[in-house]
Amino acid sequence: MIRRIAVFALAALVAAPLARADDRAPAKIGVLAFRGGEDALKRWSPTADYLSAAIPSARFEVAPLEPEELNAAVEKGALGFVLTNTGNYVDLEARHGISRIVTLRTPSGSVFGAVIFTRADRADVKTLEDLKGKSFMAVQPEGFGGLQMAWRELKAHGLDPFKDFKTLKFSGFPQDNIAFAVLKGEVDAGTFRTETLETMAAEGKIRLRDFRVLNPRSHPGFPFLVSTRLYPEWPFAKLKNTPPELAQAVALALLQMPENAPAARAGGYRGWTVPLDYTPVHELYRELRLGPYAELGEITVADLAKQYGHWIAAVILVLIVFGLWLLRTEQLVARRTRELSRANDELERAAAERHRAEAEARERRAELAHVHRLNTMGEMASGFAHELNQPLAAVVNYARGAVRRLKQNAVEPGELLAVLEQVAAQAERAAAIVRRIRAFIRKEEPRHVALDFNKIVRETAGLMTAEAEREGARLIFALANPLPRVHADAVQLEQVIVNLVRNAIEAMAEASSPVREITLRTMPAAEGAVEIAVEDTGPGLPQIGRERLLEPFFTTKTGGLGLGLSISQSIVEAHGGRLTAAPRPGGGAVFRFTLPIAGEARHDAA
Repeated sequence: MIRRIAVFALAALVAAPLARADDRAPAKIGVLAFRGGEDALKRWSPTADYLSAAIPSARFEVAPLEPEELNAAVEKGALGFVLTNTGNYVDLEARHGISRIVTLRTPSGSVFGAVIFTRADRADVKTLEDLKGKSFMAVQPEGFGGLQMAWRELKAHGLDPFKDFKTLKFSGFPQDNIAFAVLKGEVDAGTFRTETLETMAAEGKIRLRDFRVLNPRSHPGFPFLVSTRLYPEWPFAKLKNTPPELAQAVALALLQMPENAPAARAGGYRGWTVPLDYTPVHELYRELRLGPYAELGEITVADLAKQYGHWIAAVILVLIVFGLWLLRTEQLVARRTRELSRANDELERAAAERHRAEAEARERRAELAHVHRLNTMGEMASGFAHELNQPLAAVVNYARGAVRRLKQNAVEPGELLAVLEQVAAQAERAAAIVRRIRAFIRKEEPRHVALDFNKIVRETAGLMTAEAEREGARLIFALANPLPRVHADAVQLEQVIVNLVRNAIEAMAEASSPVREITLRTMPAAEGAVEIAVEDTGPGLPQIGRERLLEPFFTTKTGGLGLGLSISQSIVEAHGGRLTAAPRPGGGAVFRFTLPIAGEARHDAA
C-alpha cells in the first residue's frame, strides 16, 4: 500500500504543471479492438482507471476501435494516446508520426514470435520446404502473430503462402482451433503466436509430443517453442499533439505499475518497460511489402523489357557481369561478418559471466541511450532523405540517359562504360550515407578504445550537416592539432556531440537568431584530459530552471522529452569526464565536456 501511494504521489508531482481550470480534462486512449469492443473495454478500462488515479489532473477513457477507425481517429488528432498491436503501431508511426513511450510486459516477457507446426507423425513434413503443395491454417490474413511473422520465415525458405499452398485457411479466434485442426488432419500444418501450445498443454487440451515444430529456433532467455525471429510486444504510444508533460506523467505511472496491480491482472500482463526497438517490425513489413511499405515499388527486368525491348539486352549483359562481381563480394563480406559476429558473441557471453551485476545497470543506461538515438534519427529523417535523394536521383538520370542512347542506337561502348561507372559511384555514395546512419544507431555493448577525438568530431558533424543547412546554420571547426587520443566509446561520443549540436540548432531556430553559427572547439585540458566546447549564437541559457538543465525530463523546448542532456551527462560521467553549460560571451551558450586521454584513462570499459 505504501509503495502504491508513493507511485501515485510521484506521478502527481510530474503531472502538476498539467492542472487546468477543469482538473479532470479527458484523455482518450484509442485501443485496437481485435476481439470486439466489449472485450477491449473489459481488458483495458482498469488501466485507464489506474492512470486516472495516478495522475489527478486528467481523466483517462478507453475508446475501442477497429483498425480503420483507429487510423481515422489518429489522422484527425481525436486521441491522446494509442494502445495497439505491434504491426498496427508501425503503420501508424510511419503514416501519422505517433511515438511509443512504453512497451507492454506479458507473463512471457516483452517479446514474442510465432510457431509453425504439424502433427508429430507426419513423416512427409519435416521442414518448411516440405509444406509446398500442402494445406495450411493461420488466424487471419492481417494478423501480425497470426500470419505475418510466419510469412516472413516461409518467404526466406522460398514459399509464398498465397501461391504455394494447396489451400490457405483462416480460423479467426480462438486460435486454439488451429491446433485441433492439425491434430484431426483437417490441415497439414498451422501457425499462431508463441506460448499458445504450452498454454493449451498446461490446460490439458493437447500433448506437446503430438506436434512437430517446423524451423525450430532458439533465442537466449526465451522459454517457448518458436519458429521465427522475435518481435516487441504492444506499445503504448502518444500522438504528435499530445502535451509532452502528460506523456511524461503517463510513462512514469506505467513504468511504476506493480506486476500484480489490479489493472495488470485485468489486462493479462505484468506491467510495462521502456520502449523497445521496433526496427525488426519495419524490416518485416519492408520485406513483405505490407503496411507503410505496401506501395514501395521496384523496377523489374520485365518492366524494362516491356518498355524498351531488345535495346535493353546490352545493358542487361553488363549488369549481370557487374551483379556477379557484387554477389561474390557480398558473400565474402557476409562470411567475414558471421565469423566476427560469432567471435563477438563468445566475448560478450564470457564478459557477462564475470560482470553480471555491473551489466544490469549498464544495460539499462545503454537501452535508454539507444532509444534516444533512434528517436533522434527519426527527427532527422527528412534531412537524410534529402541527402540520399541526390545520389539516387543521379543514378536514375544516368540510367535513363543510357537507355535513351541505346534506344536511339547512338552509343559507343566507351560512353556506356562511363555512364555505368557514374551509376556505380553514385550508388556507393548513397551506400556510404546509409552505413554512416547505421553506424550511429547500432545497438551493442560499449567498447572503450583509444580514439582520434578530432576525427570523431568531424564525422559526427557530418551527420548534422543536412539539418544545420536546412535551418540556415553554419558549422565551424576550431580543432587543436595535434590532440592526444581519448579512451572512450565512439558511438556514445557521437551521441553526446549530436545531442549538443541539435540543441544548438533548435535553440537558434526557435529564437530566430539572425546569425546562426555553431563552433566545435577542441583543446587540451588540465590533468591529462581533452575538452570539446560546442558554442552557439542562439538566445543563451534560460534564466528560469538553468540549474535543472541536466535533470531527466526537464526541457525548455516545445515537444521535448528532456532526455538528451541527461543522457549526455550520464555518458560523459561514465567516461570519467564532466559536462557543464555556461553563457557565451557576446550571446549564446557554450556546452563543454572533458574526457581522459588514452594513457591516463580513469574508466575501465570492461
